[in-house]
Amino acid sequence: DRLLVFLTLAGTAALAWVITVSYVRERRHHRATRDLAEQLQSANTLLSAEARHDSLTGALSRRYFLDLLRDEIGRARASGEPLCMAIADLDHFKQINDCFGHAAGDRALEHFVDTCRAELRASDAIGRLGGEEFGILLPATALEAGREVVERLRTRLKARPSTKLPASAGLSVSIGITELSAEDLPERLMSRADLALYAAKSGGRDRTEALPPDDTAPPARTAATTW
Repeated sequence: DRLLVFLTLAGTAALAWVITVSYVRERRHHRATRDLAEQLQSANTLLSAEARHDSLTGALSRRYFLDLLRDEIGRARASGEPLCMAIADLDHFKQINDCFGHAAGDRALEHFVDTCRAELRASDAIGRLGGEEFGILLPATALEAGREVVERLRTRLKARPSTKLPASAGLSVSIGITELSAEDLPERLMSRADLALYAAKSGGRDRTEALPPDDTAPPARTAATTW
């Protein structure tokens, strides 16, 4: 009888130990799975943010900006409202990098985007197209009003220099702007904005040039066909 009682108690204890170990392992596995899922979610959120925004300036990435441009064209046509597209290029940017270093060039890019955010509406958008070139979208804005907006942006950039840049850096921007026409595809709209930018650069830089949607000027420079 004593042996039977002992074996019963031993068996019960062993079973309890197995159940306890299994429960602990299951809790650890569940916790590890939950932590891994949270890490994956955080990584996906970070990747999504990086895909949407330029990591240096916080402006929209080129790819996301182009997708937004197509969407805004569709909305403008559906609503019958105007849409302006501008391309801005920082003047003599290579000289800033060469004279003051690439860190100063980065600060110049950040300062330009900050200036745009201070001047533009919440419904407007700015994206980094590459290097020191940026695209600007102005929904529900006709060409004359759009030109006034980007001209204010240009003058503000010069009037309020960045404290993070040497005073001799002399940061300025050239901007070309145009308005959506009924026949425009995204590539054609951007090419015309690029042609307006080329005119601003050719005219001496640090200026704004506008091309109307029915402009009959010669085709844009070769680079404009690579969007």
